[in-house]
Amino acid sequence: MKHKQVLVAADRVWDIDGYPNYFLDAQGRLYRLNARGEIIVMKRAVKRYTVDYVLKSRFFSLSQLRQLLRRHLPINPL
Repeated sequence: MKHKQVLVAADRVWDIDGYPNYFLDAQGRLYRLNARGEIIVMKRAVKRYTVDYVLKSRFFSLSQLRQLLRRHLPINPL
């Protein structure tokens, strides 16, 4: 069985402090940049009654993740 990666275009609105390859868009969907620079949509995980995200094999609830969010500041090369 082959695994297919779904590649999408996303607007980077929120960065996650300490996880430079992960970011959130305006709708709250989590994305990851892989080594090739491709954007991959991350799925939510369920642990007991909490539904949230896994970043680098670590489970984050939404309240934990909110503390790490920083507004993305785009760099304009001139």
